Amino acid sequence: MELQHHQATINGLGYHFVTAGQGPTIAFLHGFPDLWCSWRKLMLEFVDAGYQVLAPDWRGFGGSERASTPDRATCVDLAGDLIAIMDSLGIAQAGIVAHDLGSEVGWAAAKMRPDRFTAIASLSVPYVPRGLMSLVQALEAFVPSNFYFLRFAKTPGVERELDADPETFLRRIFHTNSGNARSPGNLMEAMSFGPNGLTDSLEEPDGKGEILPPEEFADHVEAFSRTGFAGALDTYRSIHRGWELMSVFADRTIEIPALYIGGDLDLVLNLPGMRGMVQEMNSFMPRAEPPVIFSGVGHFIHWERHAETAAVLKDFFTRNHPVTGRAWNFSK
Repeated sequence: MELQHHQATINGLGYHFVTAGQGPTIAFLHGFPDLWCSWRKLMLEFVDAGYQVLAPDWRGFGGSERASTPDRATCVDLAGDLIAIMDSLGIAQAGIVAHDLGSEVGWAAAKMRPDRFTAIASLSVPYVPRGLMSLVQALEAFVPSNFYFLRFAKTPGVERELDADPETFLRRIFHTNSGNARSPGNLMEAMSFGPNGLTDSLEEPDGKGEILPPEEFADHVEAFSRTGFAGALDTYRSIHRGWELMSVFADRTIEIPALYIGGDLDLVLNLPGMRGMVQEMNSFMPRAEPPVIFSGVGHFIHWERHAETAAVLKDFFTRNHPVTGRAWNFSK
């Protein structure tokens, strides 16, 4: 089954997204610094299982146009883009598989439009009920100011370092955040800007630690070498604004079936209070299933434990978004 590449104007921006298959739709939502193609293998396996798949490059990533201003890549903007893509293809409903930034978008989409999304599985980033502060404000209270997340969100021009050598940055950040890194206990320090920037702080793989096949890694290097990182970092610069916009949905929770898949070495899961939040997800999401936590796995769960992740996801959607009913057609 061939993957079909689309270029279309979505909410006024040139957008690239990829589709394949027939059957109930699963939308695959990527994070940073990855692209639609990080899902390629899973997408093809879901097609073989009888599903239709959809994966966008978000605003500013890969083949999609950057937002008009840095604060126009919020979870609300991207959820709106996803729904507009679905509308352009005639897709009434979809399940969601999301990772990292894509999880923030997925949780927002499920909260805002439960009529359009039937079930959500999130990798790495759990659902967190709205608090009194945005994530940027909360992190300011307990991590150093040179932590990558705060620099990405608050420092204009920080992308210039990444643009200077995308290949080294990508190789090191993928490795450092994987279960193959030699120093998982020092991950907070490794993900902080040092005197020579962020790339220099990240761990260089020893030749056995690469978690992406060479051709997939090459696709990421080509894309970010062409586009630079500024558009992708707009997603960080938009996080506080997204929190503000989601205030109108503060009294809602996620009503659709939900699943969290994590890695025990993931920096996200090891942030203060996050493990407790994961364990309590079913107390504030009525249809949340018990979380699945893989041992010895870092941030890029679907790369590091592909077969196990695929099996968990297929089981979840077989029960909550089964292969029955109308087969939507992507030919239009």
